[in-house]
Amino acid sequence: MKAGYTQAEKAWCLYDWANSSFVTTVVAAVLPVFFAGVVAGSGSVTINLPGFELTSNSQSLWGYAMSFAAFLVALGAPVFGAAADAGGRRKQFLGAMTAVGVLASALLFFSGPGLVKFTLAVVVMGQIGFAGANVFYNSLLTNVTPPSRRNIVSSRGFAMGYLGGGLLLALNLLMIKKPGFFGIPEGTLAVRLSFLTVAVWWSVFSIPLFRKVPENRISSNVSFPGLVRNAFKTLGSTFKHIKQHRQVFRFLLSFLLYNDGIQTIIIMATVFGKAELGLESSHLIGALLLTQFIGFPAAILYGKLAAKIGSKKSLLVGIAGYIAIVLYAWKMTETWQFWILAGAVGLLQGGIQAISRSYYSVLIPQENASEYFGFFSISSRFASILGPLVFAVIGDLTGSTRNSILSISVFFVAGGILLLTVKDQEHA
Repeated sequence: MKAGYTQAEKAWCLYDWANSSFVTTVVAAVLPVFFAGVVAGSGSVTINLPGFELTSNSQSLWGYAMSFAAFLVALGAPVFGAAADAGGRRKQFLGAMTAVGVLASALLFFSGPGLVKFTLAVVVMGQIGFAGANVFYNSLLTNVTPPSRRNIVSSRGFAMGYLGGGLLLALNLLMIKKPGFFGIPEGTLAVRLSFLTVAVWWSVFSIPLFRKVPENRISSNVSFPGLVRNAFKTLGSTFKHIKQHRQVFRFLLSFLLYNDGIQTIIIMATVFGKAELGLESSHLIGALLLTQFIGFPAAILYGKLAAKIGSKKSLLVGIAGYIAIVLYAWKMTETWQFWILAGAVGLLQGGIQAISRSYYSVLIPQENASEYFGFFSISSRFASILGPLVFAVIGDLTGSTRNSILSISVFFVAGGILLLTVKDQEHA
């Protein structure tokens, strides 16, 4: 990192480098392939749950688990936020949630054939740890740097996350592709060791934050249960306010729909590639690595596009691009087509999410920006629920994940139509 950054700023940014390894290796790349190919295997799987049995294929089971994890995270968001608002204990809570995520990553080492419930339960646990930790991590930005530097420091953290997650994924790909180079025997050991590398990477590179980032001590007479109650009351109040601002409400509905489509593609891409195309792990992980490294510079270029043609038009371009991606995925049959798909996703993924956030900031009342962005954050978490659930249900009903991927186009079409109804206020 170039000169001019304080030790606290560097340490804060390094946490993004640390925890992004969980997203790339566990959520998006290695574990979905391992789950579909080894843990659940081909064909239907029956798992016993409290009160009923669930029979489904590996792709749908993965979709159900990701949807359930997103639901739990969305429910917990106000509780995490209340803990952050308590003041003086953010690093303590961050450490606890990081420990949950690190432990889950390590436990995945023990996953294997037939351990479906164990694997899904552990990855849900990891998702909660990752999302919960991010609430406290984000809140520490105000302690790290003054308002005049927050954009640049926050962006640098974003960049560090892309690079850190991508580099560990590249190492894991090499381990899986060339296990003998590392003295690892053939079989699943290299894959399971990659989950341990996430645990080590996440924990080791988190240490500077706990050592260097300061924490403001804020005294409060409100108990933690009281803070949680206040968080839910604020959430309800903000929702009422948003409904009174039609443009904000319409955009949020649009964002929830098209972002649900984006999150579903991120979560389900490798499972789809494994199930429908029979791709080898090296191709699946390598293609997602391509997405990772294209993503950051593409996001910068996407920002320049938005500056030239306007945020709303650039979002519509991105939505149209994702519709084309879904249609392309529905028809693809060859390995090289999956690589093209991964590159196309990389061109759009970071940019459309970044511009969505900045466009929202123009629509909302500036005097209530913090309140409205708190709701935006929680809404973003709900955007990971419906898409994977629809993917799973359509796959079960039709017996084909090709139909599942095609169904995701509905989210983009509906989101784009709603976005067209939003009155552009960028230059108002």
